[in-house]
Amino acid sequence: MPELPEVETVVRTLRPRLLGAVAAAVWTSGKGLRLARPVDRAVLARLSMAARITAVRRKGKYILIDLDRGQAGILVHLGMSGRLRVQAATEPRAPHTHVVWSLVGGDELRFVDPRRFGWVAASQNVDALPEVAGLGPDALNEVDVGRLRALLAASRAPLKSFLLDQKRVAGLGNIYVCEALFRSRLHPRTPAHRAASRAAALLRAIRAVLRVALANRGTSMRDFVDAEGRSGDNAAALLVYGRAGEPCRVCAAPVRRSLDSGRSTFYCPRCQRR
Repeated sequence: MPELPEVETVVRTLRPRLLGAVAAAVWTSGKGLRLARPVDRAVLARLSMAARITAVRRKGKYILIDLDRGQAGILVHLGMSGRLRVQAATEPRAPHTHVVWSLVGGDELRFVDPRRFGWVAASQNVDALPEVAGLGPDALNEVDVGRLRALLAASRAPLKSFLLDQKRVAGLGNIYVCEALFRSRLHPRTPAHRAASRAAALLRAIRAVLRVALANRGTSMRDFVDAEGRSGDNAAALLVYGRAGEPCRVCAAPVRRSLDSGRSTFYCPRCQRR
């Protein structure tokens, strides 16, 4: 599933194509997306059509497209296989295209999602949508050491589960949590409150991992491409994720893989002692 660096990469490549654009029409496939919920085309069309796009931004793993109608906007979550691209209307639409905004001038903004775990919605107040309003501080630019320390101290959840909870810190997913825990030498199953004294080191590691991934335009494991159709190059920079059985790049001990709540966890048993 795309995480903060991938979503931010999509936002950065969408922004120059969308700022100032105006939608002339909205089309949907009629098929349900996340949890088989249908997209509310009536609301989407009412708020989108003839509205000018004033901003393209990110909150956690959500893409927010602001419109020139007060606080109105569009929310997009890429799910596991979603793609959001601007393409010429003359180009054939890809299979599994579920939402299309026809833009004045001949381009289309297309949301494609083969697995249909993504989501698209419009609202008179996009920041008040529960998906956005319930998010914790953004991992890249909102959380600070004091706040992270306080959040850690108040939780007995395993550290990896703590960091994956979007209500505590927004934007992190499985890949970058594994990478940040390795860089900060913290074991994934350490109770969060026991890592409170290491909050500064953990935050430095989180930001370092995210900045490297952003510089590499995200990690493409299977489906991810940016708004121009390009894959990310960050896979080669991963230190533990996906490297089970390979030597740790610090101590040469074999990287281990475990399953936690159905998710793969990668860590070095020597560098990340519990």
